[in-house]
Parts: sequence; C-alpha cells; structure tokens
Amino acid sequence: MSWHLECNNKKFVSKLEVLREYKQSKQAMRFCIPETYDNYDFTVAPKESLEELCKQKALNLRANNDKIIIWYSGGCDSHYVLNTFLKNNIKVDEIHMVKSGFSNADYEIEKYAIPFVNKLNIKTVVHEPTLDYYEKRYVENKTQLGSSNDYWHHFRLNNDFENLQHHDTEGVAHIFGKEKPTLCFINGKWYMYFLDVDVTPQPNQINFFSDDPIIHSKQCHMLINEIQLTKNQSDYNKVTWFHEDQNFWNRAIGRYKNSTFPLKEMMDDNYNNKDAEAIKQAPEHIVNAWQQKIKALVQELGADIFNRRDPAIGTIGIFSKFYCLTEKSTKTVDELFPNGFKLQ
Repeated sequence: MSWHLECNNKKFVSKLEVLREYKQSKQAMRFCIPETYDNYDFTVAPKESLEELCKQKALNLRANNDKIIIWYSGGCDSHYVLNTFLKNNIKVDEIHMVKSGFSNADYEIEKYAIPFVNKLNIKTVVHEPTLDYYEKRYVENKTQLGSSNDYWHHFRLNNDFENLQHHDTEGVAHIFGKEKPTLCFINGKWYMYFLDVDVTPQPNQINFFSDDPIIHSKQCHMLINEIQLTKNQSDYNKVTWFHEDQNFWNRAIGRYKNSTFPLKEMMDDNYNNKDAEAIKQAPEHIVNAWQQKIKALVQELGADIFNRRDPAIGTIGIFSKFYCLTEKSTKTVDELFPNGFKLQ
C-alpha cells in the first residue's frame, strides 16, 4: 500500500475509519506517501524539462499497461495530463468524466471538458448520478457505490463514480491529474509536503504528477524559482495556501501560460461554488436528508475533525512528512511547527 493513512500501527484507506481509530486509541495519525520520497534528493532540481519528464512518465505508463484511462475534469491539471499523451502521440484508450447530476454545477464538464474531448477520436465515458441515486443515498440511506476513501461529505455525489472498486483495474492505468506542489518557507528553508485531502488516495489510483518524486521535485523548483523572482518574502507562504494565487501557482508550474480554465471558488458555507449551485437546484427534501447525515457524523466523531467544524467543508488534512528542498532533511509537522501548524 503506497499512499495511505496510519494510526495505532494500522493502515487505512478510509478517512472516516482512521478518524474512528484515532478517536478510540488517541494515537497520532500519519499520512504515508511512497517510500521513494524518503530516498530522493530534493535539493537538486532535475535538469530535464517538465515536458520531457511528463512525456517519459506517459510512455512508461503506456508500456506497462494494457489500457490507459484518463480521468478528465476540464481543469488545468487533468488537461495537462491529457495533452501530454496527445501531443506525443501516445495512445489513450478512454477518457472518463464525472458530472454531479445538476446542470448548474457541471459547467466545467459541459463548457470545457466535453467540447474538447468531442474533437478527439477517443472513447469517452461520462458518469453521472441520477436524482434517484441521490434519493436512495440520502433519503433511503442506502450505500450505493459509495466513496472509496470517505474524504468529502459535500452534497454532490460525483466522488462515488471515481471509486475504482467499481472499475476494472487489472492491466488498466487509471490516471488522475494529481497533484500540484504545496510549499512552505520556514526559517529560511523551503519545504514541500502533502495533505491527504489534496491527494485523496485510493488503491489503483495513479497520481500523474506525484507518484514519481522527480516530477514533483521539478514542479517544486519551478515554483520556488518563480516565487523568489517575483514575490516579497512576506508573501512566500501565500502562494500554495490562498486561492487568490491560483493563477500564479498554475503558471509557475507550467500548467498554462494564459488561463482559459475555470478557477475553483471557495464558499463560506459550502465546499465550493459547484456545491452551492447543486444545493440550489436539488429538491429540498434531498438536501434536508443530506444535512441530517452530516449532523450524524458530527455527533459520532465530533466537530473538531472537520474544516470549520462542518463535514460539508471536508475533513481536516493530515500531513505527510515535510521534505526540505534547501538541505537534505525531513521534518514532521510537530518538529517544524511545535506550537501548531501556522504559516506566516
């Protein structure tokens, strides 16, 4: 098991299960990432371009799998992955897209993803929950497909259809556009780290940018170079933490030069603007049933393990180790932030 959670010497995929173990055992939770990261020298920037590294990654995936499936949202990360295959004439067998079932919330798929893939001669599959699916899940309390990892408890059930337990994985590469580098600048040193809620790992999920440390290291150094060239030191820690810097972040790591992609908008009371639109469009009794389910989660696990004490905003993130890019060292979150994680 590569990407996974640990608590009390037990391994977990499900976020809710690890939280239940934490509540019972009071032992610390850890987000464990591939061991190749522990042996990699992040102080040296890879000489190859990001384009060349990604091309080699795509070629390796093609050579080692019978079938390539790219999970495509129309956002800049999955678009970069798909374009890497297309521009290098590397065969893609299928493109999978997921809708929420509410048209107002599916603008990214409808306006960006579907029009683009319709121009390609590649088999496409669109997954979409029906109103009946929502009714059975929330009102009748039936599991349905379910999420493989229980990270998100927002209203939309699109995550259920990315659950690879219900897809063929034998000889199949299921490729997701994860993940952008997350950095912090502490005491004059650069560190990179992962949060479980960003990667949302599950068995058989290929994280195109993050499974291999060389690609992730390249992205980190590209981003650091751009930050140090253009930002005041007081703003170093804002780039990968605050959403107003999404464009800078994406451009710095080569996702695009000029954005034509929609940016996520975080809302005060909902996971993001897509969830807010879905809630507006959904029948009231289904929304009420969902709200009762998330209240039950708070009663079971407590509010503190959820962002802003609300399951609709997701579970709090669990940190990986912090890997230094300035010197060869790693730190835990407690070692780097003895008074609690806080970026200045």
